[in-house]
Amino acid sequence: MRYSEFKTALFEAAKVGREYQHLEDLVFVEGSKGALKAADILENLGSDGEDIAIKWDGNPTIYWGRGADGKFILVGKNGWGRNKPGSPDDLANFIKSTGQGEDWREKFGNDMAVLWPLFEQATPPEFEGFVFGDLLYYPGKPYSSTDGKIEFTPNKVTYTVDKNSDIGQRMANSKVGVVVHQRYDEFGSKSGSPVDNAQELNSNDVVVLAQTYVAHSPDVDTSSVEKIRNMAQKNAQAIDSFLAGQKGLSNVPGIIYTYVNNMSRSQRLDELETGFFDWLKTSKVSQNQQAKLAQMAEDMPKALPAVFGLIKQIMTAKDNIIDQLDKAGADVRASTAGEEGGEGYVSLKNKVKFVPRSRWQPN
Repeated sequence: MRYSEFKTALFEAAKVGREYQHLEDLVFVEGSKGALKAADILENLGSDGEDIAIKWDGNPTIYWGRGADGKFILVGKNGWGRNKPGSPDDLANFIKSTGQGEDWREKFGNDMAVLWPLFEQATPPEFEGFVFGDLLYYPGKPYSSTDGKIEFTPNKVTYTVDKNSDIGQRMANSKVGVVVHQRYDEFGSKSGSPVDNAQELNSNDVVVLAQTYVAHSPDVDTSSVEKIRNMAQKNAQAIDSFLAGQKGLSNVPGIIYTYVNNMSRSQRLDELETGFFDWLKTSKVSQNQQAKLAQMAEDMPKALPAVFGLIKQIMTAKDNIIDQLDKAGADVRASTAGEEGGEGYVSLKNKVKFVPRSRWQPN
């Protein structure tokens, strides 16, 4: 197989990660091309940061809107495309009667029923379609207000908002805060479009935020970006050939994705370059595939060191960007476990996320 065919096979087969990839994951999702793409994204941030939005850590997820008949519908994540309630009581009963009878369902069902009339009143009668978003605060889990600040912790991140800011004044008079991500034409649809403006869905009781962009352009260390480019170009053939795999080993990117997440979860990313084969022995990867990976690593000794080296270099550059954005003055400040900063940021145009793995591990 020629080198160009290896690259084609890799990019067609790599179905790993989520819609928004970690910036450093582009190395094994798209190979050497992905590493170069990451370098371009980092470099462009120095001159154009207008695409970077806050990655809100809201919870729980809800879907709401009106169908073609004008009827209002609100459901939780598990009800999307599955259950179409006709009233707050229908919604509450569905939540309470599904699952395994978990204790939290009673309160969650009642909380969602309370949200129904608030969102129905805020959603214009002529609005057609549905949106999904994550709750920031609501009557069942309200914000607190002290010393001119509004504070809420919907999940892992605590947000502190200046009550005198525009967004703070809106929140201070509201009962619900929610950040929306996608809009859909039909109930249950899996294909949506980003929501850049949610003004029509707001009311005095409901604050609906669309994408919240940062107002600071970070300083980018161009020398570190150039090192990423040089390493990717120098090792392009080895990287792409290794990730393309072979017969009986078609998803090398998926194996590396699982490995990187495992090392992130156990906070051992500093051992990324040395821990792969030790991890393999305890993984669900078959013995046959483990043997193939070992042989490939022997045949292409530059491949894995280049892949893991690029991941770490991109993470270092990315973390520097995150640190600058976290420290920049803003009306909304975030902290996680007492440490400044939240879940991170997203580049909407490039569909990548800047997540600080040191404080944010995958579930």
